Amino acid sequence: MEDTAVSRNLELQRQWYGAPLGEICRELCTTFGISQSALANVMGISPAMLSLVMRGQRARIANPDAAARLSTLIQRAQDVRSGAAEPSTVAGLLAEIRTQTTPGQDSLGAPVAPFSPPESPSAEAERWFVRSLRNLLTATAGAVDILDAADAVEVHHPGLAEILRTCGAGRTDEAVDLVRRLNALR
Repeated sequence: MEDTAVSRNLELQRQWYGAPLGEICRELCTTFGISQSALANVMGISPAMLSLVMRGQRARIANPDAAARLSTLIQRAQDVRSGAAEPSTVAGLLAEIRTQTTPGQDSLGAPVAPFSPPESPSAEAERWFVRSLRNLLTATAGAVDILDAADAVEVHHPGLAEILRTCGAGRTDEAVDLVRRLNALR
């Protein structure tokens, strides 16, 4: 990845989270006495995805539940450091955080109005479909996991692999183009 893209991502992380996620996550690991892999597990993302955001190769954590868990981890770490939470309760805190879900929020915690399909078929309807499909895919797996799944099915199901790559981890306009191409084949 280009240095300029990493720099931009790190600057965005500073704006959104107050510091680069690499610094935040290393501090969380130290505070809770856990590994980076264990932190990823608590957040509900793959260690590979956490590594990408920590290195600035991704600007944010796209999974809303994982982003909300990160926010909770940051708050609980402050409690542990200040003595408001006993170190002996860390394992229970982490287990509780791992089960959190946050319906109706985006990855930055902003409220999201649920999509409702437009009345008539149009570009707006195609974009709604693509967003809905992406939300479904990313609610269960991160982009790296979706790309891994696409690689796993590529040999026997290349069309499905293309859908996973484009709709699960690609740009919205590319996904809309794919939907249009697939609809034209029907």
